Amino acid sequence: MDVREQVFAVMRGVGFDGDELADGKRLAEDLDIDSTELVEIVVALEQHFDITVDADAEGGFTTVGDLVGCVGRLLSAGSAARG
Repeated sequence: MDVREQVFAVMRGVGFDGDELADGKRLAEDLDIDSTELVEIVVALEQHFDITVDADAEGGFTTVGDLVGCVGRLLSAGSAARG
Protein backbone atom coordinates (compact mmCIF):
# COMPACT_ATOMS: atom_id res chain seq x y z
CA MET A 1 0.00 0.00 0.00
CA ASP A 2 1.52 3.32 -1.03
CA VAL A 3 1.50 6.56 0.99
CA ARG A 4 -1.58 7.95 -0.80
CA GLU A 5 -3.60 4.81 -0.10
CA GLN A 6 -2.51 4.83 3.54
CA VAL A 7 -3.46 8.52 3.95
CA PHE A 8 -6.86 7.76 2.41
CA ALA A 9 -7.24 4.78 4.77
CA VAL A 10 -6.47 6.98 7.78
CA MET A 11 -8.99 9.57 6.59
CA ARG A 12 -11.62 6.86 6.13
CA GLY A 13 -10.81 5.75 9.67
CA VAL A 14 -11.74 9.18 11.02
CA GLY A 15 -15.01 9.20 9.13
CA PHE A 16 -14.51 10.26 5.53
CA ASP A 17 -16.05 8.37 2.63
CA GLY A 18 -13.42 6.87 0.36
CA ASP A 19 -15.41 7.95 -2.70
CA GLU A 20 -14.92 11.62 -1.80
CA LEU A 21 -11.14 11.36 -1.37
CA ALA A 22 -8.89 12.51 -4.23
CA ASP A 23 -5.70 14.57 -4.39
CA GLY A 24 -7.45 17.63 -5.81
CA LYS A 25 -10.28 17.70 -3.29
CA ARG A 26 -10.15 20.86 -1.19
CA LEU A 27 -10.33 20.17 2.52
CA ALA A 28 -12.60 23.05 3.54
CA GLU A 29 -14.60 23.68 0.38
CA ASP A 30 -15.14 20.16 -0.97
CA LEU A 31 -14.93 17.99 2.16
CA ASP A 32 -16.25 20.54 4.69
CA ILE A 33 -13.29 19.94 7.04
CA ASP A 34 -12.93 22.58 9.75
CA SER A 35 -9.80 23.30 11.77
CA THR A 36 -10.75 20.89 14.55
CA GLU A 37 -11.27 18.04 12.08
CA LEU A 38 -7.99 18.89 10.37
CA VAL A 39 -6.16 18.57 13.69
CA GLU A 40 -7.85 15.19 14.22
CA ILE A 41 -6.71 14.03 10.77
CA VAL A 42 -3.15 15.26 11.33
CA VAL A 43 -2.92 13.52 14.71
CA ALA A 44 -4.23 10.29 13.16
CA LEU A 45 -1.63 10.58 10.37
CA GLU A 46 1.14 11.23 12.91
CA GLN A 47 0.16 8.15 14.88
CA HIS A 48 -0.23 5.93 11.83
CA PHE A 49 3.05 6.90 10.18
CA ASP A 50 5.05 7.68 13.38
CA ILE A 51 5.86 11.18 12.13
CA THR A 52 5.55 14.71 13.50
CA VAL A 53 3.81 17.34 11.40
CA ASP A 54 4.92 20.90 12.10
CA ALA A 55 1.95 22.83 13.51
CA ASP A 56 2.74 25.72 11.15
CA ALA A 57 2.35 23.37 8.17
CA GLU A 58 -1.26 22.60 9.05
CA GLY A 59 -2.36 26.04 7.86
CA GLY A 60 -0.87 25.28 4.45
CA PHE A 61 -3.00 22.20 3.85
CA THR A 62 -5.70 23.09 1.37
CA THR A 63 -6.15 19.81 -0.50
CA VAL A 64 -5.99 16.10 0.21
CA GLY A 65 -2.92 16.07 -2.05
CA ASP A 66 -1.21 18.53 0.32
CA LEU A 67 -1.62 16.00 3.15
CA VAL A 68 -0.30 13.16 0.99
CA GLY A 69 2.67 15.26 -0.11
CA CYS A 70 3.54 16.31 3.43
CA VAL A 71 3.44 12.73 4.71
CA GLY A 72 5.57 11.58 1.77
CA ARG A 73 8.18 14.28 2.43
CA LEU A 74 8.32 13.50 6.15
CA LEU A 75 8.69 9.78 5.50
CA SER A 76 11.46 10.44 2.95
CA ALA A 77 13.24 12.79 5.34
CA GLY A 78 12.98 10.20 8.12
CA SER A 79 14.41 7.50 5.87
CA ALA A 80 17.29 9.77 4.86
CA ALA A 81 18.01 10.64 8.51
CA ARG A 82 18.08 6.97 9.48
CA GLY A 83 20.14 5.93 6.45
